[in-house]
Amino acid sequence: MDRFKNILVTASPGHLEPMTLRAAAELATTNNSPLTILDIVPSLPRFRKAIEVEGRMIDVEGALLQHRTERLRQMAAEVHAGGDAQVLVKTGEPFVEVIRHVLAHGNDLVMVGCCETANGEAPEFGSGVMHLLRKCPVPVWVMRPTRAHTLRILALVDPDPGDPVRDGLNDLVMELATSLTVREDAVLHVGHAWSLVGESALRASPYVGLPGELVDVMVGSAEATHREHIDVLLEQYRVSELGGSVHLVAGDAGKVLPRLAESLDIGLIVMGTVARTGLSGLIMGNTAETILRSVRCSVLAVKPTGFTTPIKPARR
Repeated sequence: MDRFKNILVTASPGHLEPMTLRAAAELATTNNSPLTILDIVPSLPRFRKAIEVEGRMIDVEGALLQHRTERLRQMAAEVHAGGDAQVLVKTGEPFVEVIRHVLAHGNDLVMVGCCETANGEAPEFGSGVMHLLRKCPVPVWVMRPTRAHTLRILALVDPDPGDPVRDGLNDLVMELATSLTVREDAVLHVGHAWSLVGESALRASPYVGLPGELVDVMVGSAEATHREHIDVLLEQYRVSELGGSVHLVAGDAGKVLPRLAESLDIGLIVMGTVARTGLSGLIMGNTAETILRSVRCSVLAVKPTGFTTPIKPARR
């Protein structure tokens, strides 16, 4: 986690979680890195931005922004004592302005919080958070509250020796997951979903005609290949030395991995959200989207080196 040297923590929209700010401040202090607190609020309609009262023009929007700025400065002082956090409050579309700030100022981590619902349950990620997970070019850490005494981390990986971009993403996932395991004295789990492509057709199609026993052998061979790839990755990051557990689960990743996270009472998932670079039109795969919409824990989402965001820098 010491790779992060320019941390941006942002409100979810208009409401900054103290838990998120505290975690960001601790990480910034540990890494001796600057911390920026950014809040984006919707712009007021033009006729409400300023109001004339008794011959005096009142800048309503400016006053509200100043109030929010001072409130965030007070929160920052309470949790980041001795730190020098920069507080910025702007108007606009939250996820767009966050990404533009990243592009302009070189932030290498965005942290955002999700508050509990009225019944105490973790909510689904809102549209703004999902946009960040899809389009932000740097890692995004979405924090949700957890009541577990010990943090359980699940690193989701998908090794493929023939795809260096995907393997580079797996390396980043494992680097962050193992670093956090040591830093937080957490319990590490590594998850991977696998399947034999076309198994159902091979078993049921009258046009293929393969005996079931032969398909069983093919399934076993596919599982052994996936396990071999996983073992190579885990050995590189000394997962066994960290006491980590490995879970190879058969089935559709979008279904079986969220169930795995729930069964293990996971507090944080570390995962990649896109495995291709340079394609601004292809932001997130269906599997990653399904997983993110299904889990109710915190997520640290990363993208491969060279990922291109579709958001354009702000005009000067």
